Amino acid sequence: MKAGTLRESMIEAAGERWLSASDLVAVARRTGELSDHRRVRELTLETIKELVSEGLLVPGAFGAGRYMPWTLTGTDAARKVESEWNTSAMSRTWFTAKANLTSSELGNLPGPWVQVTTEARIEATTPPDPAPPMWKGSWLRRRLWLKRAAAVLAIASVSGWLGWAVIAGINHALASHTKTDGTVTAQTDTSARRDSSCQLDVDYTVNGRQLHSVAKVNANCNTLPGPGFWTTVDVDTVNPQDIWIDGANDANHPNPLTMGIFLLILPTAIALVLRNELGDYGGIRKLLASGAQWRQVEVTVTRKTAGRTGVTIRLETKDPAGNRRSFYIFYRLVSPIGPASKGDKISLRLIADGKRQALIRRPDNGRICVARISRSSWPQG
Repeated sequence: MKAGTLRESMIEAAGERWLSASDLVAVARRTGELSDHRRVRELTLETIKELVSEGLLVPGAFGAGRYMPWTLTGTDAARKVESEWNTSAMSRTWFTAKANLTSSELGNLPGPWVQVTTEARIEATTPPDPAPPMWKGSWLRRRLWLKRAAAVLAIASVSGWLGWAVIAGINHALASHTKTDGTVTAQTDTSARRDSSCQLDVDYTVNGRQLHSVAKVNANCNTLPGPGFWTTVDVDTVNPQDIWIDGANDANHPNPLTMGIFLLILPTAIALVLRNELGDYGGIRKLLASGAQWRQVEVTVTRKTAGRTGVTIRLETKDPAGNRRSFYIFYRLVSPIGPASKGDKISLRLIADGKRQALIRRPDNGRICVARISRSSWPQG
């Protein structure tokens, strides 16, 4: 099978319609004499990559009743085709010859620009080393994985503790107990700034045995029996050391209803606060898997605003038509673009595909940072 013949056959077959990867494999099988299925697929992939890189064959997706070309450069698109070749994603990928595209579709083909948000497409150049960072085995991947693992562990720990509290509270509410008289031997004020609490040391008798234990109460010590006074205590029949003051607000055992409400609300609230740590790993993995490469952009810092949730930087540059466009970067602790003040002109190297997460190589130290980009100044972190 000659490569030139296969190239011509593919371009001719896709000259007036969109074809699937399976259709192009069938074209390769009809063109040559190879019978080995795997070898035919390998040769088909190599030819598709060449044609896509050269811009002669355009990959795209089908949606909303029409075919939409990918908004990637030829090199980036070829990388994506290669990474998805043996996956289910390739079943949703279609190919056509560039000559088959309409003028409006040609206007959407990649050029000297980068898609920083779904609306903002800015002018960019290709740096000398455009290859994206390695994902497998990289420090970037380990760092994002550790952040996600720490966030998951925090949510799991809170959920586990609250779940235990609910179960313990239910078991306590259903447990059998007896009442007996006891003598308060000591009283300790354990109040916090806003909450009143008191600890009572109590001597009491159960089945003729003299026992001593501690009861904690959510109340001011002045409203409770002092040392030397009698009080009625409830004693767990299974564990006689487990006591609480009869009729008082028990602090020894969790309230299952309160803990249940916390269990429903608190883990979700923590997940919302840690959504960056939870989502960055998957977002950056998809970004690098898309085949996007480093692009060089020249931006100007036009605004820098610090708030309670973090810092928002407004950057301005030009789109491919020469019009001024702006976008925002939000961060909490470490700036992904390095030290920057209003009016500074910065040359940024970034990888972006219009989604929320992007990668930026800091100009000052070369460190790769995850950035959250938006088209508005509303905090995205």
